Amino acid sequence: MRTPRAAALLVAAGLIASACGARLPSDVHKQAQAAILSSGNGSLGSGTTDTGSGSQPTLPGGSSTSSPGTGGVVTNPTTGQQSTGGTKTGGGPSTAPSSGGQGPSCGTGTDVGLTSSTVDVGTIADVTGPVSGLFQGAEQGAVTFANFINNTNNGICGRHLNVSYRDGGTSCTQTQNAAQSLVSKVFAFMGSFALYDNCAASVLKQHPTVPDIHDSLDPAATTLANHFDIEPGHLGYATGMFEYYKRKYGSKVLHVGTIAEALPSALSKQHAITNAAKSVGWKFVDEIDEQPTNSNFTQDFIKLCGREHIQIFFTVTENAQNASAMIQNENAAGCPKSLINIMPIAYDQAFVDAFSGNTGAINGLQGYNEYAMFFNKEDAAQIPELKLLQEWYARSYPGQPLNLYAMFAWASGRMLQYAMEHAGPTINRKTVLAALRKMKNFSANGMIAPETPSSKTEGVHCYVLWQFTNGKFQRLDDPPISGPTGGYRCDGKFVPYNG
Repeated sequence: MRTPRAAALLVAAGLIASACGARLPSDVHKQAQAAILSSGNGSLGSGTTDTGSGSQPTLPGGSSTSSPGTGGVVTNPTTGQQSTGGTKTGGGPSTAPSSGGQGPSCGTGTDVGLTSSTVDVGTIADVTGPVSGLFQGAEQGAVTFANFINNTNNGICGRHLNVSYRDGGTSCTQTQNAAQSLVSKVFAFMGSFALYDNCAASVLKQHPTVPDIHDSLDPAATTLANHFDIEPGHLGYATGMFEYYKRKYGSKVLHVGTIAEALPSALSKQHAITNAAKSVGWKFVDEIDEQPTNSNFTQDFIKLCGREHIQIFFTVTENAQNASAMIQNENAAGCPKSLINIMPIAYDQAFVDAFSGNTGAINGLQGYNEYAMFFNKEDAAQIPELKLLQEWYARSYPGQPLNLYAMFAWASGRMLQYAMEHAGPTINRKTVLAALRKMKNFSANGMIAPETPSSKTEGVHCYVLWQFTNGKFQRLDDPPISGPTGGYRCDGKFVPYNG
């Protein structure tokens, strides 16, 4: 059985991965997670990962070794040959596409962590703790982006991108120390994912000229003037998906049951989400708060189906492993086959694996994302940026599953690239911060829903719908990816939650 500490961390990761736009309140960081995955071995790339115990730089044509946890530093066998093609792709509004090449106005200049030939960035992610491997993807995504941009684009604005990584250790003190060790060495922070990012924020607050680009978890990080987010905004949630299901299922949305983890962080997000649903007419006949040690929900479904007679089951603040258990527990509890399951948390490769090929049991499952279906080959065929991510991640970390944290780190890299390319004739921290503050409708070329990275209030309200059919996740009733919204539904609105 999971320990309460480890279980709470699984929950935190699950809800972070699915409850996009919601934030962890500052008083709930009681647990931590992650561990080190073995480093990848590949045939391309030139990212540098400095783990804090000695850097392991890899230049094109050079050689590299990486110790466990350093993050898949690999070698370019082309002896320094650079590709001539850029990576200018579509998928996002013209105000903030991330383009290839050296941008429209790549300037000159030096600063802390910035020379005429290199740019050093810092990434903090939890890689030690009771839950193995949870946020290792953030480091892997940052290194994957560096491998890609250095090999195909001569870095950013002609500067080789080096990633200096530190382990947050799922500890406030260690995360704070990691930030302190990097803040006077790197040009910017890029793609971090640490449960205690509020502790890193205490350092960054004292260094307001250092750009910080990552998917923040704590309001203390979100509200910093030098922070720019992949999923910005206040605690709250969008309404569009709930309006869609109301139109589709009518009165069934008046008979909804849900299960959330009985943790402050999970419940805060749960209330923000159900508040948005209720604002457009949903009714939750029962909202069960489960202990994090629980992994069998049969008794909950006996109540929900047998006594409450729910017609829709909805969950978003659990994790993919528990979602798979819930599907099986519904059957054991005698829930009717007509029960509609809406589980955004199920978009995870681990969810499908849990059914060991018996995917017929989950046919018809529905959900939504506030980002593209990043590990689907079908989306990659239409969104060139996803194809690049999938290809370069596989080359940097062969055989390892692509996860959400890696995708967020790659998108963070694109944001930094765009800002440097649009910083004007002089590139330094000040001009890059100015470019970041001007960004609107950033989508990392269609990888994430369009957003304003500097926003401290308005959250993301665009999304994609999906359904699990014929053994895979497939888009459902979404506009064409080639259309003006890049395949996202942008109806509804973002509803802040102050409860």
